[in-house]
Amino acid sequence: MVSMTGYAKKEFKINQNKFHLLIKSLNSNKGLDLSIKTPRYLMELEPEIKKLIDKKLIRGKIDFKILEINDNKQLELDDKKLSYYIKMLQKISPDSQNGAVLSAAISLPDIFRSSHFYLTKKSKMLFLKIIDIVISDLIAYRKREGRKLIRAIKKYIVSILKKTKELIPLEKERKKRKKEKIIKQFGNLAKDINYDKVRLESEMIYYFEKYDITEERVRLEYHCKFFQDIIKNEEFSGRKLIFLSQEILREINTIGSKAHDFEIQKRVVEMKENIDKVKEQLQNIL
Repeated sequence: MVSMTGYAKKEFKINQNKFHLLIKSLNSNKGLDLSIKTPRYLMELEPEIKKLIDKKLIRGKIDFKILEINDNKQLELDDKKLSYYIKMLQKISPDSQNGAVLSAAISLPDIFRSSHFYLTKKSKMLFLKIIDIVISDLIAYRKREGRKLIRAIKKYIVSILKKTKELIPLEKERKKRKKEKIIKQFGNLAKDINYDKVRLESEMIYYFEKYDITEERVRLEYHCKFFQDIIKNEEFSGRKLIFLSQEILREINTIGSKAHDFEIQKRVVEMKENIDKVKEQLQNIL
């Protein structure tokens, strides 16, 4: 299992220029929520960076930054590119004011470049190689975090299974007490009224079937074991486990609504507490 939470960084040099690369990952329900920030003269790398992150990180809120850390860093305007962009914009929108055209042109990529760094084919390949390494470091971090989360989740599921087994003798005892109580009440009433014993027996069967929790308990146990199988065999299953945890909670709630017994309700409260903790942890699982 893999967590969506992770962190990785690296400082490196390319052509005597120092850079700081940082990637942070948090949980997200939006799939891949990506933010990329680089120096303006590296903006042409961004599509390649997005492809790498999309392929390897899959989901999460990803914050990606490359910072130049040279003491003498300066940006200079590329006059040729600026003039070219202005001509193109004026051709597209001839009625626009010069100030608006200039503002739009300056905001376009590659207008500014480092006065001491030029992105070549070789340096581009070096950047992408280093980025790939740092992404791998982030994945390793995510896997370590995932193992911690799963250890906690397993304990909660095992606890629910244990409570589910405790329901069996409690349910038998509940039925016995309820049956004895009903028979006693009718025994007292029999002195004053006549009743159909066959009809009484039929009504009692209906009553016990209506409030029987065997079916819910069996389904709950099945869901928990299926949950354990998914954890064991599937690496990226966060969404599937979230759905399954909702099914587990539904069975627990149904047992609680049918129980009418303090000891069973006590187990229901404990199981609900555990599944809530599971759902909370699953928000971070990929």
